[in-house]
Amino acid sequence: LIHLIMSKILLVCHSNSAVGLGHLSRILVLAQAIKSHGAVIPELVIFGDFFPKEGISEFHTHVFPLSAYFTASIENIISSDNFSAVVFDLHAKQDISDFDNLLLRLKNRQISIIGIDSLLEYCDILDLIWIPSFNFDASSHSNCKCIIKSGWDSFLIQKRLSHKEWTPGSSVLVLTGGSDTAKLSRTLPAYLDKSLRGDIKLNWVRGPFSEVPILPTETRLDWIIHDSPSGLDELILNSDYVLTIFGVSLFEVLQYGVPTVVFSPYQNKDDQELQSLSLENVALVAANFLDAISGLNTLINDENRARDYSLNSLKKLAVNGTQNLVHEIYLLIGV
Repeated sequence: LIHLIMSKILLVCHSNSAVGLGHLSRILVLAQAIKSHGAVIPELVIFGDFFPKEGISEFHTHVFPLSAYFTASIENIISSDNFSAVVFDLHAKQDISDFDNLLLRLKNRQISIIGIDSLLEYCDILDLIWIPSFNFDASSHSNCKCIIKSGWDSFLIQKRLSHKEWTPGSSVLVLTGGSDTAKLSRTLPAYLDKSLRGDIKLNWVRGPFSEVPILPTETRLDWIIHDSPSGLDELILNSDYVLTIFGVSLFEVLQYGVPTVVFSPYQNKDDQELQSLSLENVALVAANFLDAISGLNTLINDENRARDYSLNSLKKLAVNGTQNLVHEIYLLIGV
């Protein structure tokens, strides 16, 4: 009898309190989609800190310090098994030494290389670059040898529950990210408590690397603090409005059609994306957290506008980007 050795895909990301959990979230969603297809075996590599996100225990996961010798660690894993592809979801490459040569050595072994949201400077070596963005301008990369994909059907998020028709209510969900590097937990709660109408139930999600939010001594609103919940789907689905920073969580919310206010606390880092987003009519885009609170009040008081955002966001995110990426990877490796 001939026993076929099932090939593997190595999914590599950065994750810690400074970098956040966005890269790990995307890699985990992709791993779960690959596993459900059953054609190849996903294996994870985390450079940074391990965080027990829901579902991660299903996979063989290697964890290295952020300062670990990246290329040697990857090559050591690759050399010990039958890998047909490597997927990198990295935080600005983190000044990895000898990275160019690592890519070339992977190519020489006939291993397909995929980059998520980065590595465009290697577009002549990689096979596929997947940009989870609705407004990426590929025109300046038209000479690249690799496939480059983006668009509303490129987001790597998992929709675990079915959305429902939006109706007005009094439940507000606030998302400040996995690590809240802008320290919104110190100032935002007090402003929310004094600015929103008194019947609002305020659900604050404290990320795994975030500080405990500082609430007023006497609160006007009904506050519930959710400490590092394993998944956000149920919280999102049971909310009537969401206030979120720009990032993966925004698109997790939009796929459920919940009227949303979004802003970036990182100076002008996300300006281009947010300007484009404001033209898509899927969420109310605010300039800062004070503007976001004002926008939240606007949405709460304008049922028609809130419903428009709900319907438009559901249309935009009707296609599953993760399944699209799995399909592209399988074309590359011949599955």
